[in-house]
Amino acid sequence: MTQGHEPEDTSGPTEPSRNAAGSRRRRGWLIAGGSVVAAAIVAAIVVAAVHGATPQPGKGVANALDPVATQLAHPSDTPSSTPSSGATEAPKAAPSTPKPGTLDARYGGIVATTAAVAQNVKTPGGLTANVTSVESYTATAKRPGEVSGPAVKVTLKLVNGTSSDFPLTTATVNAYYGSASTPASPVAGDPAAKPFTGTLKPGATATAVYVFTVPADSADAVTLTLSDQAGAQLVVFK
Repeated sequence: MTQGHEPEDTSGPTEPSRNAAGSRRRRGWLIAGGSVVAAAIVAAIVVAAVHGATPQPGKGVANALDPVATQLAHPSDTPSSTPSSGATEAPKAAPSTPKPGTLDARYGGIVATTAAVAQNVKTPGGLTANVTSVESYTATAKRPGEVSGPAVKVTLKLVNGTSSDFPLTTATVNAYYGSASTPASPVAGDPAAKPFTGTLKPGATATAVYVFTVPADSADAVTLTLSDQAGAQLVVFK
C-alpha cells in the first residue's frame, strides 16, 4: 500500500505580508528622519535667537521670540557725531576797565567804582578818596623781603564826610602795573612810606604815602586799589 506524501509546508511569509512589513520600515525611517530635521531646525532657531539676544554696548537685550530680521540695528540706532572744526576759542581777556559791582580777578575783589587819578570818589564806607599823585621813586628796603630800586610813591587823601569816626587802620591800598596788572610789592619800610593810621573824625582829612616796587618802564602804567574797610568793595584808580 502506497504511503501518501504529507502536504508541503507553506508557512513562510506571503507576498502581501512582505509588502506590509516594507511599508512599516519606510514609515519608520521617514519618521526618524523628520525628527532629526525638526530637531536641527529648532536648534538653529535657538542659536539664532540667543545670538540676536546678546546685549550690544549701549543697547538693550533683543527679544528672542522676535524674528531675527527685526533685531537688526536701524539707521536711527547708530550714534551720530558732529565733526569738530578743530579750532579752539581763544580765552577772553579781562576788560581794561572793571565793571562796577563785578568780581575782578586781577584785583582779587569786587569793584565798587573806577576813577581816574586825582578824581574824587565816594568809597563804600562813605569817605571821599583822592589820589593826589603817583611819582617815580627809588625805594630803600628796610624790612625782610623788601627790594630796593625802581618804585613809585603814591599819595592818597581821605575825607570823612560821615557823622561818625572812621578807623583808618582798616584801609588797604594795593598797586598793579603793566598790561597784565602785575601786583607791585609794597616797600613799607622805606622812609617815605606813611600809611593810614588812627581814627578819622567827621569832616577831617587824612593823607598817606605808599611806596611800591615797580619797574622803571612801567611807572606810567600803574593802577591803584583802595578798600576802606576789611572785605569792602574796591575803588580802582587808573
